[in-house]
Amino acid sequence: MNVLELKLGMVCQTKKGIGVVSWIDAQDRAVYLSDRENKDQHIAVSFDDLQDEPQLHQKADVYY
Repeated sequence: MNVLELKLGMVCQTKKGIGVVSWIDAQDRAVYLSDRENKDQHIAVSFDDLQDEPQLHQKADVYY
């Protein structure tokens, strides 16, 4: 995944699971994701741990 395309509120997939981008720490090259069901629970992942899953970013039901 291209790090320049990251935006707050975007849904991302990692090896640790799927979450919503809460904040981006460019200095430490980390992204903090909140759980989709429990907004109080966050996980921190490296930029390198993000996995590109295009269907997660669609606003409408689009299938490949």
